Amino acid sequence: MTNDRRVPLTVLGGYLGAGKTTLLNHLLRESQGLRLAVLVNDFGRINIDAALIEGRSDDTIALTNGCICCSLTDGFATALATLRERADAIEQVVVEASGVSDPRKIAQYGHSPGFCLDGVVVVADAEQVQSKARDKYVGTTIRRQLQDADLVVLNKADLVSEEALQAVRAWVAGLAGDPRVVVATQGRVPPALLLGIHRPERGAGAEVAEHDHQAHYETWSRVEDRPLDGEVFRALVRALPEGILRAKGVLHLRDDPDHRHVFQLVGKRWSLVRGAPWAGQPRRSQVVFIGQPGSIEEGALEAALLAALA
Repeated sequence: MTNDRRVPLTVLGGYLGAGKTTLLNHLLRESQGLRLAVLVNDFGRINIDAALIEGRSDDTIALTNGCICCSLTDGFATALATLRERADAIEQVVVEASGVSDPRKIAQYGHSPGFCLDGVVVVADAEQVQSKARDKYVGTTIRRQLQDADLVVLNKADLVSEEALQAVRAWVAGLAGDPRVVVATQGRVPPALLLGIHRPERGAGAEVAEHDHQAHYETWSRVEDRPLDGEVFRALVRALPEGILRAKGVLHLRDDPDHRHVFQLVGKRWSLVRGAPWAGQPRRSQVVFIGQPGSIEEGALEAALLAALA
């Protein structure tokens, strides 16, 4: 690598047939300028649109949108070493875990030199996940995958009734303990809801984040000139409801007024890190929260933010 930048790595897990590959295809199609490197076990299962393919070799497919798809046939260490040499050309790595693997163990590769763990996303089949979780052969694996997730994508929502969907969502919440659950059909989830904890240079401000969601998500944003109490804001984040899937912003904190502080949340994983000095720019906080319909209580968020201003 030519600098000290660490590339964020996201692990995509979930049992066989949950829809991981469909979700990966969606990420590649909808990357919106984000240069992704996707690590997969088998190119044959990634049905990449031929119009996107710029070139291919034995272990890599280069795409016209700046993304690449790399094979894991020689193992994680070899694949990550290859990507480390290309770090200046990629912004995010997504690793597709096999259906029977433990995604949290694979996530340890996110602490390899040159990388940082962005999060663990687990895809679950809304129609079958509960029955499979009771199976005496694979149930333990499925439950462990869900419990290790920072974000659960409850896929194939179109195959169940609304009542059944709410029931399985509540079951996942009870099993996983403080999960964030995205409901999806055919893996169609905005990439910005899945990725971004360690990519603060992209869209840290509310004015960019407003464009990251689709019509079936709701948002709440705020711009505030007065400095915030950092500890009170952290308490606000820890108390967010499960339906808040994504949040980000740039904060003006009372305890360090000369520097920006960059806030990022994906699922239940979040960070608040010191950024660059304000350097003559207006010192103000800009935050946005994105969630499932009905998850954002504007009054509660407003009151919590006002408490941070007191």
